[in-house]
Amino acid sequence: MKKTENLTQEAKQLLRPIKDRPDIAPSQEFVNELHTKLRMDGKRRKTRVKLVPLLAAAAIIVILPLLILTSQSEKEETHAYTIEESSNIELVDTIKYGYGEGEIGFSTQGMNPVSSFDMRHGTLYLLDEEKSQVVIKSGGTTRSFSVQNDQNIIGDLNDILVTQDEEIYILNAVEKVVHQYRSDGELTKTYDLSQLDLFFPDSLVEIENNEIIVSQNQEKFVDLKTVSLIEDQELPFQIKQVNRKERIVVLNDESERTELALFSDFTLAYLALQDVKEEQIIYMQTVSLPVMTPVSETHVFGLDKKGNKIGGVRIPEENFIEKPLRVENYIATDQNEIYLLIPENEHVALYKVTLGKDYESFIEEQMEEVNIGFDTEMFGRPFPELEEEIRKLFKNGTIQYGNEESLNGVAIDENGTVVIDFKDFMAGSPASAEAQSLFGALHSATFKKFPEIQQIYFQFDGSFSAWAHWLESTEEPWKRQNSN
Repeated sequence: MKKTENLTQEAKQLLRPIKDRPDIAPSQEFVNELHTKLRMDGKRRKTRVKLVPLLAAAAIIVILPLLILTSQSEKEETHAYTIEESSNIELVDTIKYGYGEGEIGFSTQGMNPVSSFDMRHGTLYLLDEEKSQVVIKSGGTTRSFSVQNDQNIIGDLNDILVTQDEEIYILNAVEKVVHQYRSDGELTKTYDLSQLDLFFPDSLVEIENNEIIVSQNQEKFVDLKTVSLIEDQELPFQIKQVNRKERIVVLNDESERTELALFSDFTLAYLALQDVKEEQIIYMQTVSLPVMTPVSETHVFGLDKKGNKIGGVRIPEENFIEKPLRVENYIATDQNEIYLLIPENEHVALYKVTLGKDYESFIEEQMEEVNIGFDTEMFGRPFPELEEEIRKLFKNGTIQYGNEESLNGVAIDENGTVVIDFKDFMAGSPASAEAQSLFGALHSATFKKFPEIQQIYFQFDGSFSAWAHWLESTEEPWKRQNSN
């Protein structure tokens, strides 16, 4: 039963005695006085009721925008990037190829005409290397302006950065200069980096206080104002290479220094931070297979500040006119959104990227298709005598790579084919003299001591292809010289 119905029943119970006994009804004087009081009280109550909604509305008008701004500010400063259950790439815009105003030059050499792009407050900035211009698209309007470039050099316009105040910086990596433009295309300053020996710039980064720094693989950085290297401890972030499968991401702020290890089962070809929030890190990585066939795969990932992967998305590199060496030039963030630019055969396509807990990855399947390798536990029979000889090479330091634990196993079959499986040395490819020393040591421990050996497959963790790739040699087993 509703509350109003209860009150009605209660009133009827109270009024029943008056109805049944008229002699106890109140006098007319009392009724008139009560009516007057109720009328006056009603006027006061009405005035009060009118003020309350007015004050409430005013409070809402003042407070609501503050709440919205606070919410947006918190989203911008902390965990702003959405992580869905499944990743998604959504087409949001296209730019035509052509020779008209605001159109992108099409390369007849099968190269990506756009070498980099940036997004700022929803406005798209494209670095068109084919026509040496910056194309700016905002809403339904498109404009462009020319940039300085040596037309005889291909691949020199490397990166574009648009600052918060819409200043535009262009990195010419070949000439080692940075040009600064206003949004109307006026060249205001040129920074010469050629005096910095052993510094090879590849990207531009804006940090706090609108400072611009120039990066080399996000390992070394140069302050653009002073044109000098920045000390490691002064960097807001840095990527350090441990080996070809591992990187360390270093984050510095006023209160603490954080180091996160990023590891891949494959070769980490490139890795670059895209954005760092209070509770999130957005980064891109390209991994390649340790095989002679060039196979790679690129993802954008999200991490929490403990280094846990919270989402990812595969970048469809197969859609590019030419598969880029540095995919990070085609990834940008703006207002807590991730964008991907792909120069495709029909047009230049702009996509919005959403990270997902579930995302595509085909690199393991591709590895299985091209890898040559053997399982020592399934291949032939154990060869403990040879295993002992190989371990001696590590014990006495004859092999300068790995240690006594670097041997996974050794096996031989009835035809004299041997498989020697090492743990990955995690080292760069040996120089010519180093390779000859390694070959000599292995040859002495195998063919010279065991006449039953006819051919040998050396491996890294079950992959003969990975061993051949490390040595930069063909995928052919070692064979005894006098064998038929």
